[in-house]
Amino acid sequence: MKNRHFASSLMVVVFAIVALVVVGCNDINGGGWIKKSNGKKANFGFNFKCKGEGLGNAEASGQLQFNDHETGVKFHGVVDSVPENTCGGAAKALEGHYLGSYTPQPRKLGKGGRFVIYLAAKDKGESGPSKGDSFELSLTGGIYDGYSLHGTLEGGNIQAPGAEIVE
Repeated sequence: MKNRHFASSLMVVVFAIVALVVVGCNDINGGGWIKKSNGKKANFGFNFKCKGEGLGNAEASGQLQFNDHETGVKFHGVVDSVPENTCGGAAKALEGHYLGSYTPQPRKLGKGGRFVIYLAAKDKGESGPSKGDSFELSLTGGIYDGYSLHGTLEGGNIQAPGAEIVE
């Protein structure tokens, strides 16, 4: 059991490191963990891209890995949109909403659904521990319908290379 959790955690860390290597002016990426109220951890890693500055012209893409060790909520997500339908605010301001579909891991667990993520890099995207970065997740449909989690990163980082800092 411990080896499986270690392997899952290692996979998330490796995914987060890979995500940090792939950068661009409208990217937001990172990974880390949030401590839940009972002290258990939920890990995640992601790399989101957004292209298109004009309203109605946004093309969002990216990948997300998530694992809540306590509840067993574990999935792979694929980003397909930003609700504002523009990239001007999402990736450039070190925060934003991203939407997509999720697939439980392993797939045999059941039907997937949709996710909404709100990310914020409060430390202005600096490397190192989070210093206030936050992660918020809500799931609808599928086997994890109604699941939600939010909090400040206890470890890891969220970055938006090339972001405009708005104080």
